[in-house]
Amino acid sequence: MVSLTAPYVSGFLAFREVPFLVDAVQQLREKEPRLMPQVLFVDGNGVLHHRGFGVACHLGVLTDLPCIGVAKKLLQVDGLENNALHKEKLPHACVEPLLS
Repeated sequence: MVSLTAPYVSGFLAFREVPFLVDAVQQLREKEPRLMPQVLFVDGNGVLHHRGFGVACHLGVLTDLPCIGVAKKLLQVDGLENNALHKEKLPHACVEPLLS
């Protein structure tokens, strides 16, 4: 458990949450190095962040681990939009959980 002191500001999640995530990874490296993952899945955007560098990217750079951003919302980046046309191109099984 951590106590977040910074407010949530859309688009700036990394500045609020990454320090705690880095601490968790460092603690794991020190206490249980055999359990270190080969890749981290991060609850947030990575390169699909509207500034091109989301929370997953920040965490990857600071921990030297590959990170994949698994965001709840599809951002509108480089013509990629969360709309009906996009949903038609996705496999049916993943449309509802990802884009509803």
